Parts: sequence; structure tokens; C-alpha cells
Amino acid sequence: MRRSEREPLRLRRCRYFLCLASALLMLTRQQSVVAFRRNTINTLTRRTNMPAAFLRYVEDDATATSIKEKLSKSPLSLVLAVASFAPRSKILLRDMETLEKDYDGGSCCGPAPIKPDVYVIKTDESDDLEELALELGLNDVPSYQLYKQGVVVGASSSDEPSSVTLDAIRDQLKSAATAQQQQQGCCAPSDANAAVCCPDGSSGMDAPTDASEVLRLVQQSYANTVNQAGDGGCCVSVNPETLGYTQEQIIKAGKDSNLGLGCGNPISFANMQSGETVVDLGSGAGVDCFLASDQVGGEGSVIGVDMTPDMVFKARQNAAKRTSAKNVQFRLGEIEHLPIADNTADCVISNCVINLSPDKPQVFREIHRVLKPGGRIAISDVVIRPEKVIPDRLKTAEALAC
Repeated sequence: MRRSEREPLRLRRCRYFLCLASALLMLTRQQSVVAFRRNTINTLTRRTNMPAAFLRYVEDDATATSIKEKLSKSPLSLVLAVASFAPRSKILLRDMETLEKDYDGGSCCGPAPIKPDVYVIKTDESDDLEELALELGLNDVPSYQLYKQGVVVGASSSDEPSSVTLDAIRDQLKSAATAQQQQQGCCAPSDANAAVCCPDGSSGMDAPTDASEVLRLVQQSYANTVNQAGDGGCCVSVNPETLGYTQEQIIKAGKDSNLGLGCGNPISFANMQSGETVVDLGSGAGVDCFLASDQVGGEGSVIGVDMTPDMVFKARQNAAKRTSAKNVQFRLGEIEHLPIADNTADCVISNCVINLSPDKPQVFREIHRVLKPGGRIAISDVVIRPEKVIPDRLKTAEALAC
């Protein structure tokens, strides 16, 4: 075959390999695009699933209308105006990073506090952001406004720029959140009654180990509870029916004797008999004592013991209003040292009190001492399960006192 006849075959081979190489290149590019898109989607998915930052920095393209729309949908929100040239702005932003810790856990006698949405406008980053701050009424740096459902409920004072601090913001947030919870029927304490659930000296502390300090906190908390129960103070929101009380028992005991501090109904399994003597450890305002008095009858007797003078006073007031409670008496004393003679009780009851004692073995020694031979106990309480870990928020002094 001549050279001129072999040329077309070589050209055909070249075209074939060129087409093959082009196809392979296109396939490689398509795979790269698919991989890029997959990685992009995964990245966006991860970003979408990430929790939102506590401080949300407002973008340049935000408008007053868009910000107000977000504020109107939030139960509680805070807008800060800052600038990098203002030293107090830097300090405030640094401190604000720590504010999120206030919302990590539950609060005493109530749910976790309402966590605000915090928006930060850096006014020196663009003219648009500066105009946005001015349109919202934030004329100074730093300055802030507090919103509930889009309505301004608090703001910094332009007359006192040095008052724009973390403590000032925290106080206003706490006040606004508490007011909102109370409107919703929540039992979180108001600022005026904060000591009801969190006694002085207990906030932010670790649970005390000293027995006298434990008793002091418990006593103070329960005294505040009984004194504020009728004035919108600490929570008295436990539904007695969820604890095992019948409607008849609830009506018979009366609202004034039930402060919602129990965790069950020891009367329901105490099997009391007419003529028996019953001792109630931590008798509170008298709810279980009054129910027991009906079961033991006029020939029986009921002795309530409580270490809080205010609680004993309240229980005695309640007893004085009940003609059927002539067989009930309330004594001031500690359950570790009962003011009761040996071999007195046929039955000892207690409702969510023994867990508060710093010396539980001593409590049971006292129970054994005051019980008659063959006597019995009926205790409704909470216990620790060793395999379960108690959350840190429940190890604080406030939680202990509640």
C-alpha cells in the first residue's frame, strides 16, 4: 500500500484518540462539578443545622422594616448599637458574650428564663448601618433597646452613656422576662419577690454541705413561700390531682392548706384507722394533717411538725378555721429532733420533706423512736438513682432550697 493511501487511516486513528481524550476530560469535569456541588450542599446543611450565634450581627443590606419584622416575631429581643472607635463598645461586646450562660439551665421554681434574640449593629462599618441605628432610635454608641413582640419595653439612657453595661442590660432582660412569664401564668418569681424562691445568699452558689446552712436555706425558702403564696410570689402551681389527691380531698383540705410543695399523697397508702395517732414530718400549711384528722376521727390525733415558724403559724391559722380539726396540733421542731415523746405514733407520714434533711439516717432513727411497736410509715418523697446523673443546675443552693 502506498503512503498516500495510509494517511486517511492515521487521521482516523488520531480523530478517535482525540475524541476519546475529549470524552474523558468532560467526564472528569462532570465528576468534579458533582463533587463540588455535593460538598457545597453538605457544607450548607451543616451550617443550617448549627445553632445560631447568641450575638447576631446585622448585615449591610438590612432595613428597619426587616429588623422590626424579626423583632415582632420574638418574645424578647435586644438591639445593640456599637462602634469600633468607642472603647465602651468593645467592653460591652466582650461582656455580652458571657450573657448566654445565664440561659443555659432552668431557674428556681420555674422553667428556663426566656432567651432573648440579640442583634448587634456596627454603626461604623457602613453608612447604611449607621442610618439603620438612627432610624431605630439608637443615637449613641454604645446604646441598646429592649423589645417584646416588637414593642420597645426598655432602653439605655442618652443622659447616662456610662450606664450602658452588661449588668444594666441583664437587669432589664430579667425584669422583662419575669413579667412575660407571669402574664403567661408562670411561677417564676418577680424581682420584688425574688427571695421567695432564691433566698439571700443562695443565688449562683454551689449546694452547701454544712448541715446548718442547708437547714437555713430550706427554712428561709419555705418561710418566703408561705408568706408570698397569696400575693403572686413563689410557685404554688402543682395540680394536686397529679400528685394523687382526689377532688374530694382537695376540697376538704382547702386551698389555704395546700401550697403545692409535695410530691405525692401519703394519705392514700397510710391505711389510717379510727383512734390512731399520726405524726406528719414537715407538715407545712397542714394539708395532709387535715386529711388525716378525718380518717382517725375525734378519738384519734394528728401532730404536725415543721421547722419554719411562719409555716407553723399558717397551719395553726388554718386549723383555727376548721371545726373538724380539733384533734390536730402543730409543733415547731426539726425532723432530726422531733418534739414528740417515745412510742407516740401509730403512723408517721411525710410528703417530700425527708430529702431536704442533711442527716437522713437521724430522721429515720427519730421515726423509729416515736413509733409505737408495730407502727408504720407512709412516705412520699424523691430519691437519687445512682445510675442517673443530676444536672448541675439542680445541684445549686437555689434548687436545694426549692
